[in-house]
Amino acid sequence: MQYDVILVGAGLSGAAFLAHLLRDHPGCRGSVLAIEPAARLGAGLAYGTDDPAHRTNVAAGRMSLFPEHPEHFRRWLDGRAELARDPEALGTDGLVHARRTIYGDYVDETVRAEIDASGASVRHLRERAVSAARRPAGGWEVALEHGTTAAAPLLVLAVGHTAPDLPAVLAPLAHDPRMVADPWDQAALDRIGSEDPVLVVGTGLTGCDVIASLRARGHRGPVLAVSRRGLLPRPRTTKPVGEWGDFASDPAATALSLLRRVREAVAVAGADGRPWEDVIAALRVQARTVWGSLPVGERRRLLRHLRPFWDVHRFQCAPQIAAVVASGQRDGWLTVLAATPVAAHADPDGIEVVLRRRGGRVTETVRVRAVANCTGPGHRSVVAAHPLLHSLAEAGHLRADPCRLGIDVDAASRVLDASGTPWPDLFVAGPLARGTHGELMGLPQVTTQPREVAAAVARLVAPAA
Repeated sequence: MQYDVILVGAGLSGAAFLAHLLRDHPGCRGSVLAIEPAARLGAGLAYGTDDPAHRTNVAAGRMSLFPEHPEHFRRWLDGRAELARDPEALGTDGLVHARRTIYGDYVDETVRAEIDASGASVRHLRERAVSAARRPAGGWEVALEHGTTAAAPLLVLAVGHTAPDLPAVLAPLAHDPRMVADPWDQAALDRIGSEDPVLVVGTGLTGCDVIASLRARGHRGPVLAVSRRGLLPRPRTTKPVGEWGDFASDPAATALSLLRRVREAVAVAGADGRPWEDVIAALRVQARTVWGSLPVGERRRLLRHLRPFWDVHRFQCAPQIAAVVASGQRDGWLTVLAATPVAAHADPDGIEVVLRRRGGRVTETVRVRAVANCTGPGHRSVVAAHPLLHSLAEAGHLRADPCRLGIDVDAASRVLDASGTPWPDLFVAGPLARGTHGELMGLPQVTTQPREVAAAVARLVAPAA
C-alpha cells in the first residue's frame, strides 16, 4: 500500500495533526494512512476511557481543537444537549468539565467532519504498527501486526505514552491479580473488593483519577496514597486566571534562577491580588523559550528536583475529582503520605508493602488487599518499549532525547538520527517531542505543536492539480 503520508498513532495529537492538515491546508490533497487500533480518532489513552468518573481537568471553553475558535467544544456540547445527560459536568463556578470519553467523541466527530469536508483521501487502519524502516529509494515502510506493510515518502509519529513503568520494588507483584500495574485497566480495578484496603502509589492526576474511580464503583475501604513528596494537585482558584509574568525576554540559564524568578513573580502577583495560576499560565505559554534556554544539565536538574512541583501546579484536577479527594481526606478514608515503597511481599491474604517516610530512615509496613501503580506515563522507556520506535532506534534512525522524555527532535519537530542529523521526512507530533519543546502535555500545546507539524508536512506534499 502506497500513500503520501503515514501517521502512526491517532490519539489526540495525531487527530489534531489530521484536523489541521485538512482544515488549514485545503490545497493539500495527498493520501494519508492513519494507523490507529482504536475505533475513535483522537481518543487515545486519555480520552479512550469510558469511566464516567474521569473528567477533563481543563474547562470546556479551553478544550477546542481550534484555538482561534475557543468555544468550539462548548458549542458542540450544547448541540448534543450533553449537560442534560450529565448535569454534574457543570460546576458551581459555571465552568464545564466534561467526561473524558465525551471529549474523545468530540475529537473523533470533528476530525471525521474535516475529512469529509476536505475531500482528501484519509484511511483509518485499525491495526498496530510494529516496525518501520527506511526505503532504499527514500521514504518509509511501516510493517503492521497482521503481516502487511504500507509505504509513504513522509512519516509522522504521533505515538502516545506507554503504560506507567512498574517501580522495581513492585516488580515481583507484576503478575499478581491484586497488583493494578496499569491504572487504565478497568478490569483490574473491578477486581478490587468494596471494602479492600488499597495502596495507591502516586498522588498526581492519575492517582486522583483512580481514587475517584474506586469511589464511583462503590469502594468504601481505606485508601493510602503515597508518593516521594506526598504532593496532590493544587486546588483551583475562584478568581479569573490570565497570563502574568515575563520569563522569555531574558530567560533563566539555570534551574535555580528560574525557580527564584517564578517565586518572585508569584509573590508580586499575590501582592497585586492575582492568583499564582496567572504566573503558571504565563510560564506555560513561554515554556518553549524558557526550556530551550536551559543547558541539558540544567534541564535534567529541573526535572529531577522541580518537576513534581510543576506538575501539581500545572495539572490541576477537575473540580469533581478534587472534591472526592478532599472529602476522603476530610472523612478519614483517604490518607496521603510522603513515602516511598522499599519492599513488597504478597501472600494469599494480601500484600505487605514496606514504606520509608520522606526524610527518615525508619520504615513501616502496611498491609493491603490491592496496589494501584499510578506513577505516571513511562517516559523513560517509551523508545525501548514501543516496537516501532525500538526498530527505528536499533537502525540508528532515531534516539531518545537527552532528558529521556521521548524522541529527540529539532525545533521543527523533525526526528534526529543517531548522529543528530534531522530527517527531512520524519516528524513527531505530540508529547514525545517535549524533550525539545518543553511543554506538550496539556491543552492547548498538545494541539498547537501538531498544527506546526501539519504545516511542515503540507509544504512537502504535492498540491492538488
